[in-house]
Amino acid sequence: MTSNQPSSAASSGEPTNKTSASRAKTIMYAFLLAFAFITFLAACGMADNDDSGGHLHGSETWEETASVTTMPSFLKNHTQLTNDLYSEVHSHMHLLSGMPCYCGCMEGTEVDEPHDSLLRCYWAEHPADDGSVTWTDHSTGCGICKKEMEEVIALSKQGKTQEEILAYINENYKPNLPAS
Repeated sequence: MTSNQPSSAASSGEPTNKTSASRAKTIMYAFLLAFAFITFLAACGMADNDDSGGHLHGSETWEETASVTTMPSFLKNHTQLTNDLYSEVHSHMHLLSGMPCYCGCMEGTEVDEPHDSLLRCYWAEHPADDGSVTWTDHSTGCGICKKEMEEVIALSKQGKTQEEILAYINENYKPNLPAS
């Protein structure tokens, strides 16, 4: 066979290795391009569907609702327990406002101002004159805030006074720091 004559694979209609590799690369690039395009559309769609109405304040999301009984939309992504705790804030705000939180939030961070009480872990701002309230998602991700809130609710239902509840929270959550 001379070099001017086609090979038996080419003359029989079978693709050459070079042609197969080229097609495989083309198909691979087409799939990658399609994947990138679908990923881009999905990301845009997620951004468009953010109906939370909240805004970032330091590391927390704050969301204003019309009243203390209107729960913030960021709770839709959390457990029933978290939703239940948030729904109890208004009923226990007089206790929560005098209760320390021992998760570290009362010390503040580089991006967050210190909280003044356990109430601040749920409400960023107290109800305004029009009844609206600004909620914070701080306690949605904090087990200590939620556990303290559970204790406040349970002790309150047992008829404990604010002083008794405060003593219980301090005894069970305040860190035991070594004497200096």
